[in-house]
Amino acid sequence: MARICVSQLHLDIVRPQVNLDLAHEAIAMASQSNAQLVVLPELVNSGYMFNNLDEVRERATTLDGAVIQGWVELAKDLRIIIVAGLALHLENKFLNASVVVDESGLRGWYAKAHLFGDEPKFFQPGNSTPLIVDTSIGRIATMVCYDIEFPEWSRLAMLKGAQLIALPTNWPKLGDVLNSPPLEVVKSQANASMNKVVVAAADRVGVERGQEWFGASHITDFDGNLKIIAKPDFTGPIQNLIAEVELPTDTKIAISNDVKRDRRPELYEGLGQ
Repeated sequence: MARICVSQLHLDIVRPQVNLDLAHEAIAMASQSNAQLVVLPELVNSGYMFNNLDEVRERATTLDGAVIQGWVELAKDLRIIIVAGLALHLENKFLNASVVVDESGLRGWYAKAHLFGDEPKFFQPGNSTPLIVDTSIGRIATMVCYDIEFPEWSRLAMLKGAQLIALPTNWPKLGDVLNSPPLEVVKSQANASMNKVVVAAADRVGVERGQEWFGASHITDFDGNLKIIAKPDFTGPIQNLIAEVELPTDTKIAISNDVKRDRRPELYEGLGQ
């Protein structure tokens, strides 16, 4: 069993240092609750609703910058795995990225491949498949927000041996919400079930420049059942959700069926179109 925490934070683009302070506090709280893994939201070092590229430039960090190095020190001190979404400045590009950090340091980074809304105005899309990292609790994949709405992406993670998808996200409320839980959560559950992986999604709350957010952080088991989901009326600065979750050891879904073995790739050629 793995003890997992997803941290739902009240982020604000005009207070980036406050966001980082909240992230630090949430990681410490997760450790105090004996979590082995903590997942933080998308763009936790910056906020989301940018007015211009200068705001991205001011808030983005580098791979050797203070933000990631601070998380590395926390991971060492607290013996915890951290997956966090952040604005990353790399090789003259800005990326909506996620990183995996543990006691040994920065284990890898991933750039969001499927950009949403106005993100292409500020970020370059990633061109690599989901990052998979072997950790002390198992094989963790990471992607960011909108990526999980493309079933091929979770399937690629499963095919590469992922047992858990750690998903930093900012899910905006767009129009009326007709379903409970929101469809974003249902899609996450579906990906977990179809690929026999655990999904740990860290969302955010707060109104940022007029935009509301679902605040739909959750953790599923590998059958797609919700182990825990955020309270929809909770708007405080930090809501840590913790669950004990068994990670899968195979991709069987029944005595005679296996979601990896039963694939028919020779019939899927049209997916490339």
